[in-house]
Amino acid sequence: MSEKNNNSNKKKNFAKVEAKTYTKMRGFLHYLIIYFILYPFFKIFYRVEVEGRENIPKDRSIIVASNHLSHFDPVIVSLAMKRPVGYMAKLELFHVPVLSQIIQTLGAIAVNRDKLEIATIRSAKAVLTTDWLLGIFPEGTRIKSGKIGKVQKGFGYLAKSTNSDVLPMGIVGSDTFCGKLRIKIGKPIPVCDPEEMIEKWALSISELTGFDYEKEEEIQKNLESSESQSV
Repeated sequence: MSEKNNNSNKKKNFAKVEAKTYTKMRGFLHYLIIYFILYPFFKIFYRVEVEGRENIPKDRSIIVASNHLSHFDPVIVSLAMKRPVGYMAKLELFHVPVLSQIIQTLGAIAVNRDKLEIATIRSAKAVLTTDWLLGIFPEGTRIKSGKIGKVQKGFGYLAKSTNSDVLPMGIVGSDTFCGKLRIKIGKPIPVCDPEEMIEKWALSISELTGFDYEKEEEIQKNLESSESQSV
């Protein structure tokens, strides 16, 4: 039976979802899980501070883009937004038993990190036509606290393709157990050229978190300088 389910998962296109997936009932389920099961955990073990909720658009959906420190981050984004969020998650997670069912129930969309697929763009547009927000972590993976990782180029093209503004969110403290958890929500970044969107988002996250942001060209320059000195 499990082999049959695994074969079914391999064939299914997890990047393809429709607007009708994001119903009020699913949103209510999202609310129950986030606020009645997970929220008490954060209240007990963390001192949570949220700044900038006034920057969240009330009359439309938007892409919420946060830095990524820990597995807790999707829950933290949802808690801060106080609205259901459909997340873009790496494709590999959709092939993990149990976890796959959970994230699908919560409205997640699979993302191929090697390339931005047409199905992903269409699904993102579908979410943005509903009352849900679209959540994404532009760094693509968890990054050590204190730095902003390399931003995936697909993020900028996704914002451009969906014609959506981006709401930057900075998270500090989610990578430690207990202590202070600080969440800062910046002002929306208007839709613009993909490369410009990446740059503006990274600079905004740096300002919100205090983390260092090193441009890709600077990283390459430092690498070349280091190599020349070692010769």
